[in-house]
Amino acid sequence: MLTITFAVLVALAVALLFFITYGRADTWALIFGNPDLGSFERSAPVRASRPNDALLCTPGLCDSVTVDTALPDYAASPERLIAAIDEAFRASGEIVRRVDDTSDPAQARFVTWTRLMRFPDTSSFEAVPLGNGRTGLVAYGRAQIGYSDRGVNRRRLENILARLQSD
Repeated sequence: MLTITFAVLVALAVALLFFITYGRADTWALIFGNPDLGSFERSAPVRASRPNDALLCTPGLCDSVTVDTALPDYAASPERLIAAIDEAFRASGEIVRRVDDTSDPAQARFVTWTRLMRFPDTSSFEAVPLGNGRTGLVAYGRAQIGYSDRGVNRRRLENILARLQSD
């Protein structure tokens, strides 16, 4: 019994050492794959099957899926709205990387990592012209790891968007 306990403790120590030396974020990527989960497809919306995502949307843009929070429409052009979101993420203090190729100025996608364990989440944004000179927004965040995110993605999206309204 003592030998089994010792072997388990050694295995745990080796795993912890690997986790620390290889890097927390890199270890999760090795186990779970690329942390960039891709964009939210508004034309064929699918939410996560677990309670670890959040969808915020201007009314009329996400009618075929449950929305957590209705967003207003914005006076900024789609390009300017996405640029403001990018600026808000950079000023947020989050550990963040923009992961889309920036080829579509009306869309952006970011991966953020939690401070301690470096769990990754993907946040995607699509700014949509509404035809009345206003812009609608679809903001979707989801966790790669775990069953529930305890509202982290929703709070993150709301905090980023609150920075837009204060400008």
